[in-house]
Formats: sequence, C-alpha cells, structure tokens
Amino acid sequence: MQQMTHRLTNELRKIERDSHDTCSSCGKPFSDGDTAHSGYNADGLPIYVGNCCVEQVRETAVRYRWTARAYEVPQPETALWRYMDLAKFLVLLRDQGLYFARLDHLGDRWEGAKGDRSNKALWDDHYLRFFQDAIRNPPDGYTCDKTDDEVRDEARRLLQQLEAGSDREQRTTYVSCWHENEAESEALWRLYCPPNTAGVAVKTTAGSLKTVFDNDFAVQIGRVKYIDFRSQFAGVNDSVFRKRKSLQHEQEVRAVIRVDAEEDRIGVTRKVDLQSIVKEVVVSPFTPPWFTSIVEDLLQRFAISLPVRTSELLSDPFF
Repeated sequence: MQQMTHRLTNELRKIERDSHDTCSSCGKPFSDGDTAHSGYNADGLPIYVGNCCVEQVRETAVRYRWTARAYEVPQPETALWRYMDLAKFLVLLRDQGLYFARLDHLGDRWEGAKGDRSNKALWDDHYLRFFQDAIRNPPDGYTCDKTDDEVRDEARRLLQQLEAGSDREQRTTYVSCWHENEAESEALWRLYCPPNTAGVAVKTTAGSLKTVFDNDFAVQIGRVKYIDFRSQFAGVNDSVFRKRKSLQHEQEVRAVIRVDAEEDRIGVTRKVDLQSIVKEVVVSPFTPPWFTSIVEDLLQRFAISLPVRTSELLSDPFF
C-alpha cells in the first residue's frame, strides 16, 4: 500500500469537494465505510477514487474512511433568497461582499447544539463507550496496555476534549443564511422587513452561490436539516447544519466558513462580484411606490447594475 504524501493542491481539494459522493473516474457512488483515495494519476492529474479504481492512483495524497456529507447540496438551479432591511442592503453594496455571522451571534441559542439538555447523559454514555472500545481495540500494529481504570479515565478525558471542541466551534464558525423557495415568501417579508420597514430581497441560485466561492475551500454550502432534539442528536461534525423542527419554515440553505483559530470578530465579509451572484433585487411589498426608485438610485451610486422589480405580492386579485 502506498505511503500518503499529504500533498493537497487546490485542484485536488476541488475534486474532493465536487466529487465527494462518487468515484471521479467511474462514477460509482461511495457507501459508508468505503475507502476514498485522493491523489494523482500517471499524468499528474488530481484523482479521487474508491477501491474500484485505486489502480489509477500513482501518488496517494490522503486515504480515509468515507462518510456522507453532513448536508444535502441543492441543485444548481435552486432559487435562493436573502431578505434584509435597508441598512443591511447598504452594507452589502458598500462592502461588495456577503456577510457571515459568527455561530453564537445568529440569535438562536440552539445553533450548533448536539441535543436537548435532558438527554445529555445518553450522549455522554454513548461516547464514553465509543472511546473505551476504541482504546481497547487499537489499529493493527498497536497494543493496549492500559488498565480498566486507565481506559475509563482516558475516555472521560476524550469526552471533555470533545465538549471543548464543541464550545470552540461556536466561536470559529461563520454562517451566511439563505431561504430556498421558487417564489417570494410573505412570511419572511414580514419577519425580516415588516410593515413600516424599508427592505429588499436579493435573489440568486445555489449554482451562482457555489460559483463565487468555487476556489474558496473553506466554504461549505448545503441545506439545513430540521430535527426534533428531544428524540434525536446532531452528529459531532454536522451540528452546524441541524436546527429545531420549529424553524423548518425557514427552508434554509447556508454557506458555512470554519476558521482555524478563535478571533474577536462577530462576523466576517467575503468579497464577491454582486453582478455575478445577484439575479435580481426585489423591493418589499410593504414600502411606498417611490421606494423602488430609491433602490435603483442606490445601485447607480455604487455603480452596480442589477435588475430591480417590485414584489409579486403587490399584484391584485379578481373575483
């Protein structure tokens, strides 16, 4: 078996991300527990394959046990919306970038939660048993010479380390939230731009959002899954893509950035080409008719050319 070189070029990281679920050579889907081989073929081109095509790998950069993504990736044509008041729209135009809020500043105390506090003993018991089993059954070539008491102490230490990592994640994870919907949402207009509040919604697609971050491998884009924390747990690596069922009306797709170290910032802005990502700007139905021209003037002042229209909610019914 080849030694791993850990040579991870941007091209290899890109093919790992884009072909995560399937062998990049033959297209065979991975199953949980399969081995994924990332490396380079005889021509030096990046390759990401399963055991089905491992003979094509001439240099193994990384080899690991494959697991499914923590999130579902929406189709490129999926429509995404971001509703905002006028102040946030002005910041978007001024900064020419998307704002990512730190996980512990999103306004939901359940962000990043693993489960309901009443079930924490079950969570702890599961991981204590998991760690004890792992310590007693090391990989081939290693032996466990610890006593039962030492194994239990080490398992408790690892659990504490796991919890410390979860706390740290709150301060090293940043999120940009979007609403998935083919049409406007009156509920979200009322939530983010209620009557007597000037606001807009910007519309994009999942494909456009992915394209602007195509070479930024720190960004993950996926659907949020809504679960009942009273009877379910979020996994260690997927909690940022799990929220309470009571919020499933949000139909959220989020872009997530994880940074290496804690920073004293409650948010970060990533520069983007707004004309590439924004398909149209929709003016809130709760604003006066003249506000549309104000939005158009703002775009002109910032030298940004984007289509602007009034909300479809302003159309009239007949009976």
